[in-house]
Formats: sequence, C-alpha cells, structure tokens
Amino acid sequence: MQVDTRNFVNHLHNALEQNKIRSFLDQSLERGLEIAPAINEVIEQSRSAIVVISQTFASSPWCLDELDKILDCKEKKGQLVFLIFMDVDPREMREQSGSFTWIGQSEKGFGQENADKVRRWRDALRKAGNLTGWSLETVALDSQVQALSSLLRLEVEEVQILGISGTRGIGRTTIVRALYQQIADQFDRSYFLANVKDIMSEDGLIKLQETLFANILSDGVSEFSNDIHVVTNFMRSKLHNKRVLLVFDDVEGLLDPLCCLIKAINLGLGSRVILIPQQEETLSGLRGEIFKVRSLNDDQALELFSWNAFCEKYPKSDYKMLSNCFTSFSKGLPLVLTLMGSFLNGKSIKEWQRAFDQLKEIPQGKVHEIPRIVINGLEANERMIFLDIACFLNGYDKEEIIKSLNQCGVLANSGIEILAQKSLVYIDENNKIWMHDLIQEMGRRIVIQECPNNPSKRSRIWHHEDALQVVRQNSGTKAIEGIKLDKIDVQDLILHANSFKKMKKLRLFMMADHVLDCGPAGHLSEKLQAHFARNGGIMLAFWEVLVKRISKFWSRGA
Repeated sequence: MQVDTRNFVNHLHNALEQNKIRSFLDQSLERGLEIAPAINEVIEQSRSAIVVISQTFASSPWCLDELDKILDCKEKKGQLVFLIFMDVDPREMREQSGSFTWIGQSEKGFGQENADKVRRWRDALRKAGNLTGWSLETVALDSQVQALSSLLRLEVEEVQILGISGTRGIGRTTIVRALYQQIADQFDRSYFLANVKDIMSEDGLIKLQETLFANILSDGVSEFSNDIHVVTNFMRSKLHNKRVLLVFDDVEGLLDPLCCLIKAINLGLGSRVILIPQQEETLSGLRGEIFKVRSLNDDQALELFSWNAFCEKYPKSDYKMLSNCFTSFSKGLPLVLTLMGSFLNGKSIKEWQRAFDQLKEIPQGKVHEIPRIVINGLEANERMIFLDIACFLNGYDKEEIIKSLNQCGVLANSGIEILAQKSLVYIDENNKIWMHDLIQEMGRRIVIQECPNNPSKRSRIWHHEDALQVVRQNSGTKAIEGIKLDKIDVQDLILHANSFKKMKKLRLFMMADHVLDCGPAGHLSEKLQAHFARNGGIMLAFWEVLVKRISKFWSRGA
C-alpha cells in the first residue's frame, strides 16, 4: 500500500468489513515474502478488486505487479475491477505522461532482462487508464456534471450554444472540463480553449482562429491569412460537416464576436459550444441555455476542505472547530476551500490559528482576498515563480517554463511542484501550466502595489503600453526583473537600447508572446543593450536576426 493512500484505504477497508464484505489488504503480508505465491494466490481467489491509484502509484514495482495480475484475472476470469483515481488524471496513465512518465521508480535499475516486465507494467497502466473509475479530486462534482450534460441534450441534432454562469471561484471551469473529458470522444473534433480574452487582446479574431484551428485541425495547416473573411471561409470548409465540441473559457466582453464567428463557420449537426465568462452579465444577450453552477453546501464544503487539509473526508478531532471556521469563511467556493486546505495541510494548530487570525482581517464579503494569505506564505523561490507565471507565463508549456526559469537561476522544477501542491497552479493534459484567473489577478495586483503610479519601478511589466513607455522614455530601473512587449517595435528597441542597460535585475525578456531571452540578472540586461545598440544603423539586418531567433524558438515546439 502506498503511503499517500493509506488513510483512505484503511477507511475503505473498515467500511467494507462493517458491511460484512471480506476484504484483503496487501499490507497484511510481510514484504519479505515473494509476491508471486502470496499476493497472486489472494488475487486469483478474489471475486473483485479495488485499485486506488495515486500520484506515486507508478513508482512502486509492488503496486505495478499487483495491477498487472489483477487485469490478467479480469480478462481470464471476469474478475470485477473497481478503480479509484486519487488526484490522478486517467489520461496520464494512458499516455504515460506526468507522474506516469517513469515507472518502477526510474527504470534505471531494470536491465534488459527485465524489459518484458516493464512492458507489461506499461500495458497494465494503459489498460487501467481506459477503465471507468471514480475520482476523488472534487467533492460534489458528479451531480453538477450530470446536470450540465442533461442540459446539453447530446441526442439533439441542432447546433446548440450554452453559457455557464456562477460566482468566480465556484468551479465553473472544473465542471466543464470534467464533462469535456467525458464526452469529447463523441464528437468528430473537439477543443478546450482557455484564456480567450488574452488571446483576442493581441490580434482579435484572427489570433483566436489561429490558436483554435492549429489545434483542432489535423491536416498540418500552419499559416493563416490576415483577411478575416478568407479565414472564416477556410474554417467553414473544414468544419461545416463535422460534429464539433468547442469550449471557450474566459470570454468576458466577447459574446457577440464569438457568436457571430460560430454562426459564420456553420458547424455540423449535433455540434455543441460552451461559453464561460468571468461575469454572469456577459451572458445576458445569449440565445441559448444557461447553466448556473451551485456553490457547495456546508457539509460538502467541509468535506472538500478536509480532503485537501487532511487527505480524509472529515477533519481530525483537534482541528474540527478551526476547520468549521475556515469553511464558513469560504462561502462554499471550491477554489478558496482547496487553496486554504492545501495551504494548511501538515501545519500545527498554532499555525492554523495564525492563519485564521489573518483571515479575520479580510473585510466582510471580500472572500476573493483569501488567496493572498497563501501567496504571502510562499518562500522566496516559490514566490518568484508564482509571480512570473501570473504576469507572463500562464498557459505555457511546463518544460519550456522550467527551462527558461532555470536559466535565470531559479529552482523551477521543485518550485512548480510546491505551487501545484498548494493548488496555486495546475498542469493540464497537454502539460501546460495554468493559474486560475482570480489567483492570477491577485498575483498581478501584488506587483502593481510595489509602485502603483510608476510601472518602471515594479518588478514585472506585462502591459504592452507600460513596457513600451518604459523603453521609449529610457526609464528602465534596477527594480525590473521581467518585461513583455506584445508587438515587435524594432525601431523603438534600437533607438532606446540604453533603457535595458538600466535594468540591472532583468532576467526575463518576452517579445511577441514568446520567451526570447532569459538569464541571470545583470547579464541579460547588458546582453540585450549591446545587441540592440550594435544594430542601431542596420535596421534590416536586425530584423532578419530577430526573425531567425523567433523561428528558432518556434522550431523547439513553443
């Protein structure tokens, strides 16, 4: 039995025994015994098997051997197999990604003679990932997912658009993503598009179409016209006879252009489009169904908080009163419950009390200010990574982020793991790192408060207008650690190269929404200043250099 599942499995075992269901735990046998004669015999004699799969499951050769044997009995003897996924995405098991990339600890200890064993383990994980199971990730999720599915009426052939309403942090995206994973394979094409507002802020519908159809089309199309009508006709030719599932997340203020686009491309019969805005008012003009996400009741809120704080359904007795206090402050919002529970996990009662004292200082009704307590508790390395993601890197590939930040002298790998454990970020099925918009907003607000009236004295500048003003006015300062320019203003960069020389702490420089340079503080600012100044009289040459560098970055799969 894995350490991270022990409490849950013990409770499950006791519940089965109380219901007079004879059950066997592998911990009841000494680990010194051979697995084949001991465990195999019990598995073969069992009518059913329950497998609890957690993030560390694939690191245990013992667990992998048991899974392989259980699935063999399922195929040969019809044994019933029940899977419970504890903070695990079954897709990672099927794709051998995430915590299932390496199995049996690291595979380095397995020579060629054990290649067959490793192959069997991988096959077993893929098979298990395709089986239906239960997820312990979110309390009260299934009922809302089912209600949303019913409202979609998948059996109806007409194209339908559905809006999702509810308070920010209530779990709208989580519910829609869970449904998306369940039904996506019933459509010819499907795509979940996050951060729509940020994408369209660059070049409007053209950028949105590029992002959407570069992912949803499988015919290798990589270049798009700048003519909106040409692009729309192209999209219609590709999708007019396809049953498509599209999810647009964060569509604040974009309802009309999105609905016009959906109508123009003439999706095939049975297609479904789901829109998730930040504010409910955005859906006021929607011609379609609206699904309102419910907040958790008191019992559900306490359960979700407890799973995150104790990895158990109910609070420990010594912590029960404080748990109820934290839960009451959450107003039934899953985001807040998950954040606070993860933050308090493993802490002493005194630390809980100090956190609650901070909580009481938050004004009544300002529940969305609660994440600040978690952010303020971060160590310097994790705080730096958190603010970098909030200001620049939300939605980027995990490996690219790690590679870039490591060049800046940041311990990115361990830092991202800690942020994920604290529920400040999450990693999706495409290995991209995401931060909830409320948490991102809080992170950016922290940076703005460093100097509210002067962006050049803040540690990070992500608004293009602010960044351009700093460059043009040659007002760079040693406070700046990261700067982003959404558009390539080559002439400004060349004419004002000295601005970078003043940014003594600069370690992250972004242009055209791609990380072009990153490095230790001091070295990067001098490198950029010298590079831009050196090309001052050769505009065309610099342009060619810049294009080559961007192309090289794209070729790495950014």
